[in-house]
Amino acid sequence: MKTLNEIIGWLSRVEASAQRLYADAARVFHDDLDLSELLRQLSIDEGLHHELLVTAGESIRGQQDGSFISIDPETRRKVEKPFNELSEKLAGRGLSKDELIDHIISIEFSELNSLLFYVMDELKESSPRQFSSAAHDIEGHDKRIKAFLVQRPEYEELWKRAIQFPKILKDRILIVEDREMNLKLLKSVLEGEGTLEAAMNGDEALRILGSGTFSAIIADIDMPVMDGVELYRRAVERFPRLKPRFVFFTSTTDPERLRLLRENNLKVIQKPASISEIRRAVREIIESKTT
Repeated sequence: MKTLNEIIGWLSRVEASAQRLYADAARVFHDDLDLSELLRQLSIDEGLHHELLVTAGESIRGQQDGSFISIDPETRRKVEKPFNELSEKLAGRGLSKDELIDHIISIEFSELNSLLFYVMDELKESSPRQFSSAAHDIEGHDKRIKAFLVQRPEYEELWKRAIQFPKILKDRILIVEDREMNLKLLKSVLEGEGTLEAAMNGDEALRILGSGTFSAIIADIDMPVMDGVELYRRAVERFPRLKPRFVFFTSTTDPERLRLLRENNLKVIQKPASISEIRRAVREIIESKTT
């Protein structure tokens, strides 16, 4: 396969294969109403993903013609392997529910491969609006799986695997800290958790927050120009969806400020804090919107 459109064609056939597999599995496990409904919804999702990729091919038709990227047999086998394995197990009727969920997670990881991300990057350049719609749809599909797993304690280990699904839409994290050394440290600690942006005070942060959606805001309280508490008040007034997205990293002992933070059920990390504590707090904020 030598062109981007050929790659898209292959990926769309992968999605169609997933659509058929999930529909077959829904029929096999019809006795578990919740599981069969999940499988039915996943099948519908995969059908939409197939259509999205076909449409994406039309949007970027002719681009990258003669591309140096191709699909080698090893990559093809690696991506298609979990599909073939699930198909064989379903045909043999010897598949347990635990094995099915394990296969579903393997399939989702297989679908979220580097070639799909390459295609999505091309779509982002050629049609940002279409990219946004496709990316939200794909991530909503994965969210559906996580929501099912988190409600069943027996699948805790599988849920831990599922929350590691690669993300097409990277989480944006805003760090608000007036001391440059602390800012650099927080950037280092949170590297890899998402796309990091920074502000040196609340006023600057408020302008940045107007540029789009953020998954987490980690802010100092004592800052010049506009402190963290005032930033929170103004940000929530302008962008109500940000209310549960704040984490405060502070050394303040001011009872009035701490009372306000606690009354609003906000996360507060007292300085000094461990690296794991900071990462855990930010991850909990981010994951609260995906599970």
